[in-house]
Amino acid sequence: MTIKRRKAATQGALIAIGLGVAASASAGEFDGVTLTIATWGGTWKSNIEEVIVPKFEAMGGKVEFVTGSPQANLAKLIAARGRAPFDVMEVLDAQEKDFFTTGDFIQNVDLSKIPNAEGLDDWQRNESRVASWNTQETICYDKGKFAELGLEPPTTYTDLINEKLAGRISIPDITSGGGLANFGAFAYAAGGDETNVQPALDLINKLDALKFWSRGGEVITQFQSGDVYAAIVHAGWCTRAKNAGANVTTAHPKINDEHTGVNKYGWLVIMKSSENTDAANWYINEYLDPEFQLRLATKAGVVPVNKEAIARLEEDPVLAEMLVLDPAKLDTQLRIDYSKADIASWNDQWNRAVTK
Repeated sequence: MTIKRRKAATQGALIAIGLGVAASASAGEFDGVTLTIATWGGTWKSNIEEVIVPKFEAMGGKVEFVTGSPQANLAKLIAARGRAPFDVMEVLDAQEKDFFTTGDFIQNVDLSKIPNAEGLDDWQRNESRVASWNTQETICYDKGKFAELGLEPPTTYTDLINEKLAGRISIPDITSGGGLANFGAFAYAAGGDETNVQPALDLINKLDALKFWSRGGEVITQFQSGDVYAAIVHAGWCTRAKNAGANVTTAHPKINDEHTGVNKYGWLVIMKSSENTDAANWYINEYLDPEFQLRLATKAGVVPVNKEAIARLEEDPVLAEMLVLDPAKLDTQLRIDYSKADIASWNDQWNRAVTK
């Protein structure tokens, strides 16, 4: 038996043993409990329904969903005056100030009941929240078109300032899922930071005749139709474009001497009003299970936070091409510190300065 097959057999045996123990120990544990999750719809929700929900139902419980973006679900929370219509919520890094600095919406997680959190970096887990996924924000570009135009693969945002790319660049609108992270990255790359985003606006306006996307799926269509030759988008969308037939790959942009690449991440939190804390902690643990993390990565295009799942991404040649998987290089990716940012001001400056 080869080492690879022996490893797979051992992992399979351990999984089987673990499932057997869990089944015998947990049957009926959540009888009568309805756990409500605030998350996205579509593929994201489907993955949860297909993997995590059956396990919870086998223990006597029921899972319901409140679907929408984290921004929309925060609005529901505020409208309910903190009495959340859900138990667990997906939170974006850009909402850290709302939840962890000025807000009073959450209760502590119990890390002793979330053993899978041990597979995360230290900064990704604490008493208030646990990281759930991240994205690597990249320059996704058409290799064939760049070669045809005599252009070298881009390594920085300024490499896209070229008349041959006029009208063929797509970047995220600030209101899109990748908007704030990439706007912040533009600021750093141009010499600014969270408190000074004017350099980002200047850089964006130097990119000639931009297209702006609101949903990542638009970028796939733009590449397929030949409308764009390069796009600022997370690696998962670039992977989907490649799988859809586009001749694309990623470049993780050099931001400055300290940072190469951009990282956006999400958190899982338990609402302060939740009375289902044991079930909520159980759910978070299942979300961080390596198998679910790997599935979410391959189906939804995000990067796992569980280190075992990250290591297994190397088995997929497309993901290995598109993503940075070296832990040392991951540590150099830029993460925007939203505690320093005035998001309302960012939006106002964008709306006044960026011509669409």
